[in-house]
Amino acid sequence: MGENIVVKPHPKALPLSTPEYTRFSADKVIEDGQLKLALILWESIQLKITLTPFDQVYLLVDEVRKIFAAIEGIKAVDSTSLKGRVEEYFSQIAKFTDLESSFSSRMSSKDQANKLQNLATRLEESVSKENQAVVCHDKLTSELTKVEKEISALQEKKVKLESSLKENDKALEVVRADVSHIPEKMASAESCPTLSEADANGLKVLKDILRSSRKDLKNLKWKP
Repeated sequence: MGENIVVKPHPKALPLSTPEYTRFSADKVIEDGQLKLALILWESIQLKITLTPFDQVYLLVDEVRKIFAAIEGIKAVDSTSLKGRVEEYFSQIAKFTDLESSFSSRMSSKDQANKLQNLATRLEESVSKENQAVVCHDKLTSELTKVEKEISALQEKKVKLESSLKENDKALEVVRADVSHIPEKMASAESCPTLSEADANGLKVLKDILRSSRKDLKNLKWKP
């Protein structure tokens, strides 16, 4: 699109102007109007095409072709070469877009070097963090093992304490049973008649007599 495109009138069209008007011609007026219309239509899209970024030109294609269809309907002009140039430009744009798209996944050697450098830095940082995490893991594992041993020892102690507690509870029940009966026994003892000292002495004398009698019976040698 570097060169200027001039719309040429159809070979059979009347000249745009003549040195002198000898008579009024309706065909001439119509033809001049058609030529002006063709030029206006072309200029309406010429600037739009040249100012549109390459990646946006595809948005113009259908509308531009509609305008060329209107220009082609004007018998006074031949827009074949102009339309061919524009279509060629559209074709070049399409090829460029396809090529650019195919290169979109590629990168320049400088960008590649920068990306590799960044990735190498990230890798180094990640390895450092990984090593720190491994050290932390080992430390936590060691502490966890120690705590688990302490928990195991406490669990064993708990079992022993629970067993001792059960035994103690059983003994406590026995003691409480005895304690609960002692007041009853005390009441019974309090209500029981007391033994005087004289009665106690008499009982002792009687008991001594019984012992002596038992001894005599033991040593008795009976002859029938």
